[in-house]
Amino acid sequence: MARAGGRSVKSESAVLKPIVLERFGGERKCNGHCDQQASLRVMQEDGELVTAIVCARGYVSRVMVYGLRDNGSAMSSLIGSALGPEGDFKDEDVRTATRYAWDMGMEDNARDIVFKVAYWAQNYRRTKTSATDRNGLFACSQCNAFFIQPVSSLITVCSACSKKR
Repeated sequence: MARAGGRSVKSESAVLKPIVLERFGGERKCNGHCDQQASLRVMQEDGELVTAIVCARGYVSRVMVYGLRDNGSAMSSLIGSALGPEGDFKDEDVRTATRYAWDMGMEDNARDIVFKVAYWAQNYRRTKTSATDRNGLFACSQCNAFFIQPVSSLITVCSACSKKR
């Protein structure tokens, strides 16, 4: 918790996290990978709040970066780094949205901006394929790091965590 003028001030991600988890934290079906349940997982809380929709096998359907300002460039950097040079990623694959109090079901100050979100979907129409030998983005079940592997793989940990075993 940061301090401003002698008083404690919650970080942006600490303020946004409970709102995001309450509104979007429910279970859903994995999108584009399997028929298992997927859920919202907090990937990073330092700086920007980063979440991902991840199934039980670690497949990442969508990644979101939340903040009070536009986070499109942060998302592009995050996904570009996670996918590496062989990944089929373009900056225009990142979408942004502004969520207002009125569309979040909040009565107070309905016109106020609650947060801005940048999001990337793995099976976006430009890159959508059903090939089972394609590589996909996964989240490690131990450390939450993003890693690439074939979508048919049953491995749920990144290479760093598998070495620790």
